[in-house]
Amino acid sequence: MQIRMYGNVLIGVYRDIKEAHEAVQSKLLMVEAIWSKTAIQVEFVKRVARVLEEEHCRIHLDVLEALKSKLMAAISKIELVVKSDSGVRRWKYARLRETIDDSIFQLQQWQTIFDPSWYLILRMGNRFIDEELAKQSAEVDVPQPPSSSRSTSLTLVSAQSLRGTMKGEDVSGVHITLPEEGLDWNRTRKIEYSTTTLVYRRGSGKASAVDSITCQGNLDISRVKKDSEGLARKLCRDGITEFGLLSCQGIIKRKDPETKGLASINLAFRLPLGLKEDTPVSLRKQLLNGRTSSLSRVLDIAKQLARAVSYIHSLDFVHKNIRPETILVFPDNRADSPSQLGSAHLVGFDSFRNVNFHTMRVGDDAWERNLYRHPTRQGVQAQDVYVMQHDVYSLGVCLLELGLWESFVEYKARGNKSTVVTIPGRCLGLNLDDFAFQPGNTQTARVKTELTRLAKSQLPFRMGDRYTSVVITCLTCLDPDNEDFGGEDMQDDDGILVGTLEKAATIGKDTSLNAIYPIRGW
Repeated sequence: MQIRMYGNVLIGVYRDIKEAHEAVQSKLLMVEAIWSKTAIQVEFVKRVARVLEEEHCRIHLDVLEALKSKLMAAISKIELVVKSDSGVRRWKYARLRETIDDSIFQLQQWQTIFDPSWYLILRMGNRFIDEELAKQSAEVDVPQPPSSSRSTSLTLVSAQSLRGTMKGEDVSGVHITLPEEGLDWNRTRKIEYSTTTLVYRRGSGKASAVDSITCQGNLDISRVKKDSEGLARKLCRDGITEFGLLSCQGIIKRKDPETKGLASINLAFRLPLGLKEDTPVSLRKQLLNGRTSSLSRVLDIAKQLARAVSYIHSLDFVHKNIRPETILVFPDNRADSPSQLGSAHLVGFDSFRNVNFHTMRVGDDAWERNLYRHPTRQGVQAQDVYVMQHDVYSLGVCLLELGLWESFVEYKARGNKSTVVTIPGRCLGLNLDDFAFQPGNTQTARVKTELTRLAKSQLPFRMGDRYTSVVITCLTCLDPDNEDFGGEDMQDDDGILVGTLEKAATIGKDTSLNAIYPIRGW
């Protein structure tokens, strides 16, 4: 395969650089690590090409052709520097570092384009995929990626883990029940504008992010227990953070000290390594603070959120509570490009359920939550049973808010500032009366209409046509005329929605937000 040849040539040229400066040597190691992962994935696509649909193959050919072009350009640049007759050693090393940095950037950029289509392959319910993964894993010694790499691509090992999780394999025996006394419930820290709480481990300075489900009212406790245990087992896998989720440590069942009955079921999540416990910030807090990060950072957050929703759906769960208060943002503290917008992780698992079991359609009249719900799911008594598209709608509202970078919810103190109330953000052009629930969706449908209008009028010049199209598709996902999500024939045999490949085919034309929701292939 020509791509493998060009990649090996590039690595060979780098290895031929004699007496390289130490800084250059470290960058060369990074290039080698990134290329090793890329080569593994390219080889795997070659192995399974015969079981892919024609359109899927065409998309992969386009993406691989883009990789070939990047490799050829990188080879030309590095050879030009190496063969130059520059007499100033320091100047030559500077050019080498610049050229190698460009190679790293180009390879990482290609990975962001390739990842969604790689993910689609892993979603296929074909045994041949598993067989080839096992064969290649036995043949290849997979290197660990460098800590500074931002690539979210899966190695073969984590790919096998992902497929096992999706199929429900090897999770029933995983022990996920944690003792209540393992956490010091008197040492907690509230994350501002978030539904998640940090609870410190007993006798330790480390904390876990905890989502709590209160066991009261007409809640089906047995159903909640089973769903919580199932989700915890599936989210305890290695590499889960690649999908915009935190690794689940387990569940903690707390009892009421007086009645001794079950008071709450708590899911404990592990914070990303290398970060202090005081660093997670809710996306709501970031939106209220105003934008200080680049457009690229915002797009990265959008992709991570879409990937998280996609992954939860692939595990046969619906989240039911997607909004900025249920999204934690961690900073990127790398010396070369520090930013408050590093990585985003979906949390707030206090309303989720398995897609195969329906709830009693009980809701609430809190406007700040109804804002992120589809009109058919608003109010104290929701009209429709919750389906995955309802999560997609919520994702669309969040993506709209991200693109505009204006908080749709504002917090105002009243009286002596001990009471805080929420009001609609000015950019919405709505007031509290607009969120009054009325049977038949006459009022709530207006909110959806206004959000769609806002996306069409304000997003294009801020985020581009492609991003705008994605947001509108999300907001109209339950409309009968929606080509990507509507209709009875929306899924193929693998559960991948029709329209996936057609959307992914535009990757080469606009890589700013390629395949943002991989299952649906944006």
